[in-house]
Amino acid sequence: MSYEFTENFEIAQQWATYDPKIAELFDLYCPAHLFTQAARSDGNLSLTIYDDKYFGMGFGLNPYWNPDWDECSVTRRSKTPVSDGYSVDGNWDVYAVDTAPYAHYEFVQTTDDGAEIDSFIDTYAPNSSVRSGDPESLFWGCVRSSERQLLSLGTVAKWRSGHHMFASIVTAEDARGKGIGAQLMQGMLSRLHSLGVKRVGLGVFAANAPAKRLYEKVGFELLQELRAYDKAR
Repeated sequence: MSYEFTENFEIAQQWATYDPKIAELFDLYCPAHLFTQAARSDGNLSLTIYDDKYFGMGFGLNPYWNPDWDECSVTRRSKTPVSDGYSVDGNWDVYAVDTAPYAHYEFVQTTDDGAEIDSFIDTYAPNSSVRSGDPESLFWGCVRSSERQLLSLGTVAKWRSGHHMFASIVTAEDARGKGIGAQLMQGMLSRLHSLGVKRVGLGVFAANAPAKRLYEKVGFELLQELRAYDKAR
């Protein structure tokens, strides 16, 4: 397959507009100062950034596979052969939602108790990506019982791209299935709207069906289903 290449960020950004969801993903994951290359063909787009190592994303049925990639995420429906030396590192999905519809919801409570945050995460979701003290975190939202017991918490991080992503959304095991997670996210979205944040994304492991049901119930839109790969070192 023949591909067209560019090292110009503005051109690559324009290429991504063939699909609004791809354009949003480009803006989420591709800060201009880290961009190195994009490649396109009919209905396909790949991008590469460099930040100590090469990270790539590929969209479409036949995206270009950059052999420089140390890590990458490619649409799961891709038919592009996986280059030698790469192994699958899991499947994940990307969602996003506007904050405006949640402006009338009651603000979520916040907490800055780092020990409580980290203990709660370690107990109920130890693989979460963000802990207390992370400099990208805007605030930690939480829901508590009438006895002040912590039931659910999460944060929103402002990424290097300038966009915002939910992270470490955690609900206590005995509080799940009771609408607590939805209450948390709706209250966080209301607070974010008041801060001038218009849209928020999140990434979730594809196998985490309960979390995906929660996000879809709240109103998140699926942007892309991806498969992550690592290059052997």
